[in-house]
Amino acid sequence: MFLLKTDMFLRLALTGAIGICSIIGDQGLKYGKTAAARAIFDNVTHAIVGGLSWAIILNLSKKSLVQNFSSIVWCFALSSFIDVDHFIAACSWRLSDAVHLQKRPFFHCTTLPIVLWLVLNFYANVFNHPKLGYYTWMMLTSFLSHHIRDATRRGLWFCPIGNTQPIPYHLYLSMSMMLPHVLQWLMPSIHESKSSHNITLIDVL
Repeated sequence: MFLLKTDMFLRLALTGAIGICSIIGDQGLKYGKTAAARAIFDNVTHAIVGGLSWAIILNLSKKSLVQNFSSIVWCFALSSFIDVDHFIAACSWRLSDAVHLQKRPFFHCTTLPIVLWLVLNFYANVFNHPKLGYYTWMMLTSFLSHHIRDATRRGLWFCPIGNTQPIPYHLYLSMSMMLPHVLQWLMPSIHESKSSHNITLIDVL
């Protein structure tokens, strides 16, 4: 009973942390004094929300956050890395070029992670690669948490169909907090294995 209450409290705390972190990050993006400060604040918020989302999925899956801490770090890093496409699309490492693109860069197309998730999950199931399946859910969590947060400004981009309307602010917060719960409900159980506890750079590459 005590462990059940502890798990429930941790789950609620992590879910609430996504909302609080999102609000703080949005305020930093809005009131940051320089473009660099706003960009850093925004990117760090994406990273934290992604890491928290994966932590909730692990908690809901009855997995130890301590033993799986490396996977939380990887989800944190991937949620941040997505924004590198701004610099790639701008063909420049100057922040002023990256934040003044004429169109949205390719990693911000929500169709991309969904298609990759479908293809890689199919491959993982057909050829019995549970570790690959584990990574695909981590990837989907990182991308969707990032895209939902961005969607308050431009909506979700489902190329080649087009964009949705911008997501209302309170709906975006609710979607961000509910995303890991929905994904964990959809995903098969995370298999107990040493590889799922310790994800290294070699594993990812």
